[in-house]
Amino acid sequence: MSYTGRARTRLSSAVAVALVLGVTGAGNALAAPQAPAPGTARTCPAPGQEPRIGHEPRFLDANVALYAGGDYTADGATAEAEGLLVIGGNATFAKASGGTFNVGRVGAGSGILPDSGAVMLSVGGNLTIARGTRVDVGHGLTAGPRYGGAVRVGGKIDDKGDLETNGGSRASDLGARAALAPYDAFGDTIRGESTSLGALKPTGTSERSGDTVSFKGAGSTGPQVFEISAGELDGASSFDFRAIPDGASVVVNVTGDRPVGVSPLSVGFNGDRVDAYDSARFGEAASRILYNFEASPSITLGGGGNFMGSILAPEASADLTASTNGRVYVGGDLRTHGSGNETHNYPWNGSSTFACKPTPGTTPAPTPTSTQPGTEPSGPAPSTTPPTGEGTTPAAPGTTAPGTSEPSAPPTEDASAPAAPGTTAPSPSATGTGDGSLATTGAQFTPYAVAAGVLGAAGAGILVLTRRRRALGRH
Repeated sequence: MSYTGRARTRLSSAVAVALVLGVTGAGNALAAPQAPAPGTARTCPAPGQEPRIGHEPRFLDANVALYAGGDYTADGATAEAEGLLVIGGNATFAKASGGTFNVGRVGAGSGILPDSGAVMLSVGGNLTIARGTRVDVGHGLTAGPRYGGAVRVGGKIDDKGDLETNGGSRASDLGARAALAPYDAFGDTIRGESTSLGALKPTGTSERSGDTVSFKGAGSTGPQVFEISAGELDGASSFDFRAIPDGASVVVNVTGDRPVGVSPLSVGFNGDRVDAYDSARFGEAASRILYNFEASPSITLGGGGNFMGSILAPEASADLTASTNGRVYVGGDLRTHGSGNETHNYPWNGSSTFACKPTPGTTPAPTPTSTQPGTEPSGPAPSTTPPTGEGTTPAAPGTTAPGTSEPSAPPTEDASAPAAPGTTAPSPSATGTGDGSLATTGAQFTPYAVAAGVLGAAGAGILVLTRRRRALGRH
């Protein structure tokens, strides 16, 4: 073989290696978005500092994000559930077109989630994952000495699909009480809290006009308590909170024992549109509002918008196609089946029972004042690994002007983040198959990055080859 031929062979091999390395590197970035490096994990957010929707873990929370005393079903084109899920009955994941459902850490959410390796899915009954569905628990969480998210099941695990814990533990046949501990009596806790909140006297007024419900505070400091009948709330789509003092928690007591269905399209808070993902007050509003459905037997959140605030409904079953932003606590069954809808973990700052609970060994943020004198946490937080340190508070996001139009698009860091509220188009995760990455509603690199890496490597190889040929031609 001539010198020129050997040179071309070596250069072709170099180009091939560069291409492989470029594709492999991009593929690894797609498959394993990482949690913050050791030393950057934080404890609970301070009141008023709750982040808007983002892609990275930011704070640690050992409390329950979503509780269903009965069965939990994630089907249709639903996307993900952030934080710790505690299910008293059976849990079934069966996405209609297959694909990934994230648990614990999600593609785009509050970033307030359990520590690496902590329990993120606790099921008293059986856990079933349908063929074609991938349940991804604690994806990319590697900041601590442990990894991923743990799964504890009282009965059997039937995983015809795929259960990925990313290095976290999984255990079955534990019995309901052991699988749910220390939250095996959480149903009693939410009933007691609902009764206490329902006994609070209103401090402000509520009014229904068309599809809009307005809540107006009295201007005084302290918790803001509103009362509205289930019949008056039913069918509403816009919610407007005004004259709410800075930092005050909000309780909406929904009275009556009839079903309630709403399809959230817009939420205003002291003149700001807060249900838009780019709202500077998204996390703050979600963490200050709680709806207490003390006697309602069922709750339906329809459409594809953002419901802002926590849901406390000890006697109800719930059907969700809208996304929720707050704690979700129901005593009955819970089904989530919207087009890319998600449950985002925003703790409620009005009660220590529902607030963010720091991982043992961390320094908590200042404790918010409870709306119920004498209220104490219902039990110890789950045993988790202490975080590796604290970092800085996220910078305040941009402000969104109030209005009545559809909420803005999700964070621009990722074009595949949650669909804007009010839309019905399914997220990319609705039909995709599990590929080792978070469902495509969240933190992933775009495939264009892969193409760019390949083209860049190829271009560099061709440039070197051309220069070599010119050099050989001169000899």
